[in-house]
Amino acid sequence: MEVDLDADTIDAVLLDAGGVLLLPSPASIRRLLGTLGADPDDETCARAHYVCMREIDRLGWADWPTADLVMAREAGVPEDRLAESVPLLDQIYLREPWVPIPGAAEALLALGDAGYALAVVSNAEGTMEAQLAEHRVCSVDGGDVASVAVVVDSHVVGVEKPDPRIFEIALAELDVDPARCVYVGDTVVFDVDGARAAGLAPVHVDPYGLCPFDDHPHVTSVVDVATALC
Repeated sequence: MEVDLDADTIDAVLLDAGGVLLLPSPASIRRLLGTLGADPDDETCARAHYVCMREIDRLGWADWPTADLVMAREAGVPEDRLAESVPLLDQIYLREPWVPIPGAAEALLALGDAGYALAVVSNAEGTMEAQLAEHRVCSVDGGDVASVAVVVDSHVVGVEKPDPRIFEIALAELDVDPARCVYVGDTVVFDVDGARAAGLAPVHVDPYGLCPFDDHPHVTSVVDVATALC
């Protein structure tokens, strides 16, 4: 299902961070998986992330070691060294800095300028607010970057998607009706299902057309959301 958003029915846009605003650093992926014989270009690194998320959706739960093997294979790690990639991918995802997705910062500025309230809701490791501000994607302090009401980081608040309570934290800060909000994320199991449970309309970032489900809208990036609403 392609995105078809009615601006008159939407007051706020909530967003995931990983896969929507930031991606694992290609430089980190090459440096660490290079020790196993992989040398992916930037596009391959990006696709590997979304292939990993698709595997999580296929499994239906957060089986990261299994999904890591799929990502490593996509990134070019030889079959006989896939098992060695799991701790390296843990480091890439949990301890290495991420990088901004092209166009994401500009899309958030456009949404904010158009009058939409913004918030970030992310399953993360406690550093997401700082990373988004450092990369000048968005900030709770505003300034010359997009202003968001709150960055809800699961590590900080102690609850993670798809639990609807993590969305409710953001909704309380925004003071908006969930029925007038969309949530933009890159998975079904965490984002589409979690948003629906909290009463928000989901939008799935799926740049490579990997999602087999047609019961929710898909976009290639948050830029598509801004284009549809602004």
